[in-house]
Amino acid sequence: MSSQYISNSLNPEEIAEKKRAAKERIEARKRDKEELKLGLIDSQEFFNRESARDQEQLSIRREQEAKELEDALSKGMDILKECVHPLVEPHLDKLLLKKKQLVRIDDYGNVDWSFFIKELRYFVEKNIKSKIDVPDNIENMVLEIVDTLIFDYENNTQPKVRNLDDVSPIDFEHECADLLNQSGWTARVTQASGDQGIDVIATYGNVKAVFQVKKYSQPVGNSAVQEIIAGKAFEQAHVAAVVTNSTFTASAKKLANATGVFLLHYSELPDFAEELGLVETE
Repeated sequence: MSSQYISNSLNPEEIAEKKRAAKERIEARKRDKEELKLGLIDSQEFFNRESARDQEQLSIRREQEAKELEDALSKGMDILKECVHPLVEPHLDKLLLKKKQLVRIDDYGNVDWSFFIKELRYFVEKNIKSKIDVPDNIENMVLEIVDTLIFDYENNTQPKVRNLDDVSPIDFEHECADLLNQSGWTARVTQASGDQGIDVIATYGNVKAVFQVKKYSQPVGNSAVQEIIAGKAFEQAHVAAVVTNSTFTASAKKLANATGVFLLHYSELPDFAEELGLVETE
């Protein structure tokens, strides 16, 4: 933290108390010198009293320095938040989605934050450090601020979708179909497992969409995109998408971009019709 933030933060009452304590120490020292001169105390007692006063003064000084440092860190954090917040705010929707995709629970019930932290570091590098000067020694403070902003946004935003990470793969298909039905689609889960790579078929007006639904703990790969491309042709559908609770590999994204397949996190399903331009707006 820059030394410009460290300053004497004493209020008038504290200044008055400090002066009073200093005056008392001076008077006590004078009394001890008089007692030593009169032989009421010996030199050892005199030095013991001096040492006790010095230790007390040192303790008071350390407490004050700690308070000043705490105030400086708080002030510095507030200034840092003011700089970081406008750079994070436009991306909170996407960052929250990344959190849902990348924070994983392993087979033993342990929460794995490592993938999300890696994503946060990437975000800070590309979207914050490229715009403001962030010394390496406070980068973790910036990460903490970004994580707090995401947490606050998550808790202050009414969720459209409940967490589906704990449901079975079969139930996940039905939950995704329900999300589509709740947002204006007419959707059904296909009865045959792996029916031409299609798990859910849905219509919105005259638009037919086919979905492959993947409940994975790892990124979804290229094969899912290939299968839904075939399913789209088989059903003569207008739209094809792969839906997951996870993320997608680079090759899956590349193929999807080239073929017009949508890659979705399940939390994006309620807004999918709007994304396609199917929802009439006033």
